Amino acid sequence: MTIGTLIDAAVGPIAEGMSPTPHRDAEELYALAAGIDVADIDRDGEPDEQTTDEFQRLTRSRVSGVPMAYLTGVAPFAGLELRVGAGVFVPRRDFSDVVEPVLSHLTGVTAPVVVDLCAGAGAHALVIAHRRPDAEVHAVEIDEEAYGFAELNAAERVAGGDTGIHLHRGDVTRPGVLADLDGTVDVVVSNPPFVPEQAQLPPEFAVHQPRIAVFAGGDGLEVIRGVIDTAARLLRPGGRLVLEHGHLHGETMPALFAADDRFTDIALHTDQFGYPHYVVATRV
Repeated sequence: MTIGTLIDAAVGPIAEGMSPTPHRDAEELYALAAGIDVADIDRDGEPDEQTTDEFQRLTRSRVSGVPMAYLTGVAPFAGLELRVGAGVFVPRRDFSDVVEPVLSHLTGVTAPVVVDLCAGAGAHALVIAHRRPDAEVHAVEIDEEAYGFAELNAAERVAGGDTGIHLHRGDVTRPGVLADLDGTVDVVVSNPPFVPEQAQLPPEFAVHQPRIAVFAGGDGLEVIRGVIDTAARLLRPGGRLVLEHGHLHGETMPALFAADDRFTDIALHTDQFGYPHYVVATRV
């Protein structure tokens, strides 16, 4: 059996485990087992027994729904590698385009103020601080485990030369969170939990990732409503809200904003697969 044959044999089971990227996962798991980079895989070579055993162990975990990033310990996101592990929602590297409308709105703004609500491991906040070192970036996260990963990632980014961010432990739906920033923020970005409690999800989300970061009440809007209220308070007139909501709310979000006179210029954006992904709204 060649290394290529071993990897290819894992693709089917990984796909059946509902991974959207089974070929990439299989290659990355083999590279992890072998202690090499994906680019260094010799598909015509013969795998040793130890690497094969480790690869098969990792594959079984992935098939059961364990997130790739939990297995590797890092989550690539918009050019950064973030530390993650059990207990924190994994930033999805194929959905990092939410950062672009944030950066676009900040073009020409000197020393902008940005707030990341439901920050998780700090993905959005840290990418923005990396791309806009003059920005004052605040990140709010309620969960202790996730907050710990955000602290770790923030410290590593500062050690690497990035501008530091301001981390806050708190509930983004509570009145008064970041009250000292009221009316001064240029952009609020958020990837809140948005899945209805009874929705059926793959094990990667339903079992292995923290429920607090995935599910949000009977209609999935329990946290989103609070995020919108907090954003409306924080944003300056003309400031922008970039809110991730997933494909379940393609109709819900436009309706929600249509009934809210605090925002205008509502635009729904889709992901690379054509599914509803995030909404951009401007503070009146």
